Amino acid sequence: MNSDLDNNSEAIDNRFLAWLLKDSNPTAAEPPQDPNLEGDPVEAMELDYSDPLDSEDLSLVLDHLDEAAQGCQPLNLGGEKPTVQNRFHTLLKRKLQVEIERNPPLFPWETEICNYEPDYLDGEAESSVPLWIPQLSNFSLPVTLPETVLTQLLDSCQEVVQSPLAQGAKLVRAASALFPEQRQTLNQLAGMVLLYPTRSPQEQQLFTNRYEEATDSQQMALSLLAAREIIKALTLPVSPDSKPVERHWQTSLGIMSIQAEYQVEGRVPRCRIVSRLPRGGSLTLRTAVASATAQRSYPGYLSVESFDLEPNQTYPLEIRLSEVDQPPLIFAIAISS
Repeated sequence: MNSDLDNNSEAIDNRFLAWLLKDSNPTAAEPPQDPNLEGDPVEAMELDYSDPLDSEDLSLVLDHLDEAAQGCQPLNLGGEKPTVQNRFHTLLKRKLQVEIERNPPLFPWETEICNYEPDYLDGEAESSVPLWIPQLSNFSLPVTLPETVLTQLLDSCQEVVQSPLAQGAKLVRAASALFPEQRQTLNQLAGMVLLYPTRSPQEQQLFTNRYEEATDSQQMALSLLAAREIIKALTLPVSPDSKPVERHWQTSLGIMSIQAEYQVEGRVPRCRIVSRLPRGGSLTLRTAVASATAQRSYPGYLSVESFDLEPNQTYPLEIRLSEVDQPPLIFAIAISS
């Protein structure tokens, strides 16, 4: 009984190893069929793989297979058995991997391969959304401006908000990024924009319902109105006698808050900024001689302090959010005596 089992085991091993190697060496002899075995579980797998290994590495195995096929002696790997086993496992792994790649397994409820779309926003989707733009849609404007116009205005407003220019001059310079050849008309419209509060009845009569349908003069006036709102939101005016000033900015990742406070203790001025970020990031308050920076890896509060800020000056406050490939948002800390 044991002899029959041993013979069957050797025959199975021979045939399985010959199947693994047959694509590597088509001339290798195939082991004879064993009448004691029912069916062929190895050939039923029908795997097809071209082994890149050369025949010289497999000469030992092929010699033994030829001897086994001729019935001269049973397969005896002797001292080379570990090497052959390693080769055997490598070939088997590669053949199974090819078959799985060719015919991927299915879930029990699937009848064919399906591509599932993610039901959530990943990092790429988040970064494709303009980070600072959502706040601009909250402004009280008579007409909704296109995102491209708001983005360009935001960039130019972050530059002019740091300048000592008068309010009207800041509006004209910011809108000039959109209408570089219309400086004179912008100057005339800026005076009108400063006279009327946003969404006043007088203002509503000046515009159509769509920015794209407005005339050039109407588009310039709308751009000036948007610049006025952006500059106001980016400016934090503080003084020793005033209460802390707070701003909230809606980002594509959540609401960001900024609070600024300026005090003079003895003869030492001190400005403190506290911000709550919807994601890890950093705060940087810059002066002419130094800068104060704080950062964190997770959403939460950050604060910076500086003792170099003088009255009647404006200082930039730079806010960055981590893992977002977009420029920082720059506020203006405007200190008055």
